[in-house]
Amino acid sequence: MRLSLVTQSGAEAIDPALWHRVRPRAGVRVVIRLLPGKNALRSILMIVVSVAAIALGGMLAPALAGATGMGLGVAKGLLTAGLTMVGQMLVNALVPLPQPPSPQERRNRYTIGAPRNESRPDRPVPMPMGRLRYAPPYAAASYTEIVGNDQYVRALFCFGDGPLHLSAFQIGDSGLENYKDVEIEVREGWPGDAPVTLYPRQVLEEAANAELTRPLPRDAYGEVIKNQPAEETPVRRFTAFDTWACTVIIGLPAGLFKLNDEGDLKSRSVAVRIRQRQPGDATWQEVVTLTISAKEREPFFRSHTWVFPSRGRWELEITRMTDESTSTQVSDRTLLAAIQSVRPEYPISSDRPLALVALRMRATHQLSGALDTFSALVQRYGRHWDGAAWRPNVLTRNPAAAYLHALQGGQNHFPVADAGIDMALIADWYAWCANRGLEYNAVHEDDTSLLEALIAICSAGRASPRHDMLRWGVVIDRPGDLAVDHINPRNSDAFSWSRTYFDPPHAFRVRFLDETAEYEPAERIVPWPGHQGEIRLIEAIELPGKTHPDEIWRECRRRMYELIHRPDTFSALQSGRAGIATRGDLVMGSWDVLERSMLAARVRGMVGSLIELDEEVEMEAGSEYGIRFAVITPDPMDATRALTTSVLRPVAWREGRSRALQLVDADLMPELGQLVHVGVLGQESLALRVKGVEAGEGGAAVLRMVAAAEIIDTLTDAEAPPDWTGRIGTVLDGTRVPLPPKLGPVVYDGFLYVTVFLSPGQGETALLASYELEHRAVGTPSWSLITVPAGDGAARIEALLLTGTELELRARAIGIDGTRGPLTLVLKVDSDGRLIDPPAALDPAAITVTGGLGHARIEAAVAADPGRTRVQIYRAPAGAPLDPEINALGAPITAASATTISHIDGDATRSSLLVDAGFATGTGWSLGPAGRLPAAPPTMRRGSPVRWNRRRR
Repeated sequence: MRLSLVTQSGAEAIDPALWHRVRPRAGVRVVIRLLPGKNALRSILMIVVSVAAIALGGMLAPALAGATGMGLGVAKGLLTAGLTMVGQMLVNALVPLPQPPSPQERRNRYTIGAPRNESRPDRPVPMPMGRLRYAPPYAAASYTEIVGNDQYVRALFCFGDGPLHLSAFQIGDSGLENYKDVEIEVREGWPGDAPVTLYPRQVLEEAANAELTRPLPRDAYGEVIKNQPAEETPVRRFTAFDTWACTVIIGLPAGLFKLNDEGDLKSRSVAVRIRQRQPGDATWQEVVTLTISAKEREPFFRSHTWVFPSRGRWELEITRMTDESTSTQVSDRTLLAAIQSVRPEYPISSDRPLALVALRMRATHQLSGALDTFSALVQRYGRHWDGAAWRPNVLTRNPAAAYLHALQGGQNHFPVADAGIDMALIADWYAWCANRGLEYNAVHEDDTSLLEALIAICSAGRASPRHDMLRWGVVIDRPGDLAVDHINPRNSDAFSWSRTYFDPPHAFRVRFLDETAEYEPAERIVPWPGHQGEIRLIEAIELPGKTHPDEIWRECRRRMYELIHRPDTFSALQSGRAGIATRGDLVMGSWDVLERSMLAARVRGMVGSLIELDEEVEMEAGSEYGIRFAVITPDPMDATRALTTSVLRPVAWREGRSRALQLVDADLMPELGQLVHVGVLGQESLALRVKGVEAGEGGAAVLRMVAAAEIIDTLTDAEAPPDWTGRIGTVLDGTRVPLPPKLGPVVYDGFLYVTVFLSPGQGETALLASYELEHRAVGTPSWSLITVPAGDGAARIEALLLTGTELELRARAIGIDGTRGPLTLVLKVDSDGRLIDPPAALDPAAITVTGGLGHARIEAAVAADPGRTRVQIYRAPAGAPLDPEINALGAPITAASATTISHIDGDATRSSLLVDAGFATGTGWSLGPAGRLPAAPPTMRRGSPVRWNRRRR
């Protein structure tokens, strides 16, 4: 350990032997620094850090009752990860950066569609921060309850450690108020919350879906053997261990009824026997024989619940006692749907209050499948700084409040007391975040260390976590801080400077949950400042906890400004005696390798406003020069502390080289022996932010620095985010004109109504909203109009038609944007719906059909006829009557008057793989005796695949 006394004149290390005798005067800064000696102290520090990491701990989750199989266990891996990360932070003082989420976490977070509830045994309890919509995990398995013919579902959800404000409950995208027969219990997680009553016991439901049958004996031909008893086919299952009671659910998926000879619905009964025994017993104990009676066509369930003689694992036997029915007028199919093992214990076992929601609702005719899309708007109660004091249990979205909760909340097994946190600094950070509109809205639900959580939270507030071996605090990246030190070649060595050059992308892409759209997954493209033209090169970044599109824009632009205005990294080596800057501090640097006019010198003498330096200064004509020095003043907020203020004063210009400088304003003067920076006014020093401090050899410290660049905040504050809609893509110009719809068939009920069926035209691509049907009796001059939605698929004409009345019909389709398609040709029908005067066939002499391999080519000459616009080709089996609906060959072909159309029916791309091998006819043959050769093994070879096709026309 080294102790130094620091004043404006310099610093002096005090020998440990004199510590008990040295008394610093008021205003003298005492700097205590731990120094590694032969690596012994460093090893000790690492051990201390390891112990501290265990004490600071991971975020430990309470264990739910393991008997349910749904316990949320201790988050594994937190202590080891926290040990390494926190240790590096404390010993090496590195600036941590938020880590991007894993691919699996990213998929779960930005899944398209409604968020889903999951079973997450042995996973951490969620930790919501800020405000957002969240689909919580199951706190216990949901199960089914049968009430009469209705099926109910009971579920229990855990939102995290309380207290949390829960509101706006939804299933999918619909509010809970839109459902009937719903009961809900909400526990926000306050101390003393009563247990939920809608889910008071542990219920483990096992789906069986086993058919319960009692088949009649049959012979080899499948015929029922008369006067023989039916075969008993019991279904046997086991309950869970330590079961107290049981529920057996019987399902009748096709209803339960019988029909008499007149087709009337009558009651039907089916009997089901339930027996029990403990494993290993030979004797069954009869529980009950259920006689289920109903006259119900719809599927329904029945259930039976009873308590076992003793707790344990029981074997069940469920047997159908009603013989199989061979009548087609009986429906009594029976299933063993599920077995529920019940334990009387409460399903939650936690030593701290949890935010829970218990739900019981009717699933019949309301839910399709499991209840797994339940969500709510959740917001954390936290500590709020009102400018004078901390107020507890206030709804807040401030990153500083989330930071305190991460350190002090129930998820931290070893919460940090206020004495272990720099509460004044956190209060200042809270107010600064509130003034900047910075928020943190996220749910921590995966295995993560305390440090990783703090990094994500702090990044939302433009800060990083910090621990100074005594208290937790933050390093805020903001302008306006006082410079704590001046660094130059006089008090540092081994200065280096590096710059990373890069080609900026055209834009950043950020995926987030959009709070302006009910927290639906969205992404925003933020172009690079000054970029013009098309955006093609995009890089994705993560902004944890950001849910507002405007904040996404500002924070993206800030990251861009950081890359633009902080391209350089500076490092310098300082002796442990001289260094007082720590990570996050603002310092003023002066090195002539950066700017030739920069000079660091020491004051040798002063007379009035004239000072003498130990280095010569050469001033160039046309430039104004200044001098920068540090002034130590009492802290107005704490009289026991002193503040270091970096002061810049202009000096009078003097030609040539000189050691003397005349201050223009002598209200503040440097002290004798003090280090000062001299140079062109405004360029005599470079404002730097200490990025990190690393231990060097011999007690030295390596300072890693970046430009303070206050312009970053100036540009960020000036950002005006464009209006946000969340829409992706552009609306194409032009609309699709609907095709003429298909008319028919036409059905007449014989008295009052004529129903005309309508469907989209062949190849329709436009989105249709409605159809317009015009109708009139033949010979009537005016048309009557009926408009029907496209989903109806038919229009009904209400008219009393006399036998022999003929109708004329025509229709058009209308798109969803109001675009009206062309009318169909007029269709004439009689009172029975039959076509009158269908279009005439083309002249057979003008039609040519040429057969080919796997296809036929049809060519037809269309005679001159202004009324003919399209030609329909039909293909029917030889000798069969023509059915226009079934035998139509594709869509009608557009055909102008006096033109020729061509159509290929089949596959014209086929070719024959058989070739002519020089076969000759006539006299090319010669006769000769047939010789016999010795037998040889046959060989077959296929050079290419061959497929034979047979097609009839």
